[in-house]
Amino acid sequence: MIENARVDTNVEDKAIDTQWWGYSKEHGWVILDRGIPTNAPGLKDDLLFLRCRDAMIFSAKREKWNPPLYRYAPNYIRDLAPPASEEAAEELAILKTRWPEFEPEIKRVCREADEQAEAIRVEEEKTRKEAAAERRKQAAAAKV
Repeated sequence: MIENARVDTNVEDKAIDTQWWGYSKEHGWVILDRGIPTNAPGLKDDLLFLRCRDAMIFSAKREKWNPPLYRYAPNYIRDLAPPASEEAAEELAILKTRWPEFEPEIKRVCREADEQAEAIRVEEEKTRKEAAAERRKQAAAAKV
């Protein structure tokens, strides 16, 4: 039984490791989910964040993901004076319990973006093939 609990904790810890919790003056508490391909390190794409106050997804330029615009939650809390630091820590702890509620929204938005990108790719491929067929048709007509 203890071993199972330990495994569950490790699974939960790995899930939390993919989340970056922070604070933004503009957006308040935010989550960056590293499980989303566009949020992976080393890319140049915009980052997708979830704003905790209203569970809205927004994008931000990767180069803007720095203090003071975005502060890593533990650093933000550490720099607050008491009692604000205790209040912020409690608020963050409550928000972290809501991750199971937030995660599907992030996944839904990403899935919709992927589906839209795929539809655009298919349409572009169709247009390219039609243009190539038209060029072949014109070349064949020119030979006659």
